[in-house]
Amino acid sequence: FPSHDILIERSDVDRAIASAKAAVSDWDGIGAEARSAILNNAAQIMSDARAQTIAVMARDAGKTVSEADPEVSEAIDFARYYAHSAVTMAKGSHPVGVVLVVPPWNFPYAIPVGGVCAALAAGNTVILKPAPETVATAWEIVTHLWEGGVPQDVLQFLPMRDDENGKYLITHPEIDGLILTGSFDTASLFTSW
Repeated sequence: FPSHDILIERSDVDRAIASAKAAVSDWDGIGAEARSAILNNAAQIMSDARAQTIAVMARDAGKTVSEADPEVSEAIDFARYYAHSAVTMAKGSHPVGVVLVVPPWNFPYAIPVGGVCAALAAGNTVILKPAPETVATAWEIVTHLWEGGVPQDVLQFLPMRDDENGKYLITHPEIDGLILTGSFDTASLFTSW
């Protein structure tokens, strides 16, 4: 998995967003049934990789097995729920475009899976910016979804520090939606930017 020391530059952010933006119509165009099947495939991969994911969460986030195991179950449930919901959400709706998912460090697997799968099910492309403390766990998420059939241009992985380049990503005008699970203070900070 990627090193915690990866430095993402503004040019990397621009490339990722441009790639995700270009992929929206194709991803939406495959239809809700196809997106549903892909998310169900990913849920099975997550289930099959449970032991490895728990081990990564223990090393990366300091989770105990009794903390990590139900979180993996919750993530699998999210993937299956949004696979099912993809079809009902598609009726009369349109994707917003590129969605940025910014999850917390304390629930590093389930919460990002929920945000990413919800956005993907609705036909959006996604950029996942994991918490800097839990990059390896987030890497598990994207590899499971990629293995399940989500194209890499549809789901981008940007492990960034919370620095000026992170702020650049959060405030980028080509980001069409943002899913933040975090404190009110973090939401206020993002809004102030």
